[in-house]
Amino acid sequence: MSKHYYIETFGCQMNKNDSELMEENLQRYGYVPAQAEKDADIVIFNTCSVRNHAENRALARIRQVKKRTGKIIAVAGCMAQRLGERLIAQGLADMVIGPYQSPIVGELIEIYISSGKRAFLSQNLRDFHHRLQNLLVQRNNASWHRWVTITHGCENFCAYCVVPYVRGRLISFSSRTIVEYVRTLAAQGAKEITLLGQNVNQFGHDSGDIPFHSLLENVAKVPGIQKINFLTSHPKDFRRETLEVIRDNPNISRAIHLPLQSGSNDILRAMNRQYTIEHYYRLIEEMEHILGDYAISTDLIVGFPGESRADFEKTIEAVRRICFDDAFTYAYSPREGTAAYAMAETISKEEKSARLNELIAVQREISRMKLQKRINRNENALVEAMSKKSQKEVMGKTFLNHPVVLPGGRDDIGQFVRVKILKVVGNTLYAERIA
Repeated sequence: MSKHYYIETFGCQMNKNDSELMEENLQRYGYVPAQAEKDADIVIFNTCSVRNHAENRALARIRQVKKRTGKIIAVAGCMAQRLGERLIAQGLADMVIGPYQSPIVGELIEIYISSGKRAFLSQNLRDFHHRLQNLLVQRNNASWHRWVTITHGCENFCAYCVVPYVRGRLISFSSRTIVEYVRTLAAQGAKEITLLGQNVNQFGHDSGDIPFHSLLENVAKVPGIQKINFLTSHPKDFRRETLEVIRDNPNISRAIHLPLQSGSNDILRAMNRQYTIEHYYRLIEEMEHILGDYAISTDLIVGFPGESRADFEKTIEAVRRICFDDAFTYAYSPREGTAAYAMAETISKEEKSARLNELIAVQREISRMKLQKRINRNENALVEAMSKKSQKEVMGKTFLNHPVVLPGGRDDIGQFVRVKILKVVGNTLYAERIA
């Protein structure tokens, strides 16, 4: 059998990192990446279960590929953990692999081929050691940007969220191991890293390790790492000390993602978010005071069970008051197994859609206003790719993670440049190089 594989990734940055781990393991077992799904013998779908839409997209692609004979279809990730046995019973997957075991996908494929075993969905802690071992594996695909997972799983149990059920309990990696890993990445040429966790602010809560702000400070001291991001923060655990570490270390991006979800205390309580809108406002005031120039993005859900028009208006009020640089907005999606799944929905799909469109319109106006305020500023930018519209331009992100286009070529990819912001087109900054 030929050993060409193709991985298609859905969902969050955690899944992108998991796909990198799977690629490295597959290549250690002699598997070769295919340029396209049609050229692969093994097609792996690394899936997301956070919303119905994410699952439906993945299922549509799996059905499409399944029509072609002769390919092994492996489904990994959160949807595999949630629906694994059903996917096999329905003939959609040849094998299913949960998040605990996806880093050894190459070994599991060999087991499937030799023994016919199809489901690898254990959430026993003894099966998590593969991830711990994988953290310090020498990387063959050195890159200027790398994901660095610092925690796995979550124990917050927000009423709408399936993550604790599919990714399991909070597990923090050792701070020493993380810093050692970052040093390895820097030695291989990485300039930017993103620390990942379902709630990075809970780092060490399960293990008694150092708190997140101390880990962030230690990582910032690693020579060669010029930009550090972290995702995702939870308002109930976000600490002033984290802002002070960001202020004191210029290689930490001042772009902070802090999901609000709703501006109504009643809805926040129903969501089991464990903070109030007043608490969130105080965090924003601390950012203003400690950081000054920063960017703030968020997640917002409309149409959660019980949300009245007055509750929705409070979300609009919060968006206008805080002025987020960006917001990921969603209509509530029931997830089987969560606390909210048993709650009666109180508004129609049409009303959900209307509220979502209203929220998006407000946020677009604010996002554009925030970008306009960057005009004539000098900023540092990291070039990430060639522009899609011109071979004489490159695109990247500023230190506040705003998208920016500037003159340049392929040699600039992965390089930091100093730019002056000239204008805004759509949701993108355009700049000239000044260094």
